[in-house]
Amino acid sequence: MGTAILDDEHKVRLNGLTEHLEICDASGNRVGRFLPEAVYMRLIYDLAKAEFAREEAEEAANGIVRKWDGTNGKTTAAAIDYVKQVAEKAACPK
Repeated sequence: MGTAILDDEHKVRLNGLTEHLEICDASGNRVGRFLPEAVYMRLIYDLAKAEFAREEAEEAANGIVRKWDGTNGKTTAAAIDYVKQVAEKAACPK
């Protein structure tokens, strides 16, 4: 993932970096979206939780029942910690 450093002028143009914002080119074509950090992290956490729930549901549907014994898989807390670590590694340099 790339990183862009914003100067004060661009921060102002990006509505103070406090809300969802569509990014368009000069022709009006949408090229992306900006999400504030808190919104982005909430989406990542929700995605991780949904993925774990989906896997468990699929396994249950197939008759596979896993009990966590401390050696297989990750707890939800461990998965969230992992997502936080990945996000910190991808964070903008200070």
